[in-house]
Amino acid sequence: MTYKFDIFVSYRRTETIGGWVKNHLVPRLQLRLNEIAPRNVEVFCDFKMADGVNFPAELRNKIKASGLLLSIWSADYFRSTWCMAEWVSFRERQKQLGLFTDDHTQGLVYPIRYSDGDYFHPEAKIVQYRKDFSQLNYPDEAFRNTPKYLEFDDLVKQVAEDLVARLNDIPAWRADFPIAELPVLEPTTMQRPVI
Repeated sequence: MTYKFDIFVSYRRTETIGGWVKNHLVPRLQLRLNEIAPRNVEVFCDFKMADGVNFPAELRNKIKASGLLLSIWSADYFRSTWCMAEWVSFRERQKQLGLFTDDHTQGLVYPIRYSDGDYFHPEAKIVQYRKDFSQLNYPDEAFRNTPKYLEFDDLVKQVAEDLVARLNDIPAWRADFPIAELPVLEPTTMQRPVI
């Protein structure tokens, strides 16, 4: 077997983050990737899953069949056991393959910042996120008709270039890639002020 998907998009399914990923990031990224890649790049995002599937089993299959993890980091991301399982699965794969070490600093996880930063998981804080979308994270369709959308598109182009370069270095698919079960790491907690 080979990879079915080049990129697995991992994000917290909230109204704002999910809307931004579905309405803007994934469609624009898919276009920009295919403009510059030597072949069509297959991107998996859970909103593309069919209704009625066994969601946990299907998600495990998609993780195992994907080469890179594009993780959309927010404080919410690190409070989600689903997101943590996706992130840990790729981190464990990196360890298995000897990637993301002092000698091989580029791994299989490509994080981008959606928001926050202060409440990221402690292990995430030591990883440099690649691109910062925190000022360009409007979920509504109207965002497409604003001047900021041009900034967003420029940043997506940079992400696409980085990802295409990484796709050339992905190790061969293996049947024994680890898949984290829920729960994995304790999600970070944040005290909300009482008003």
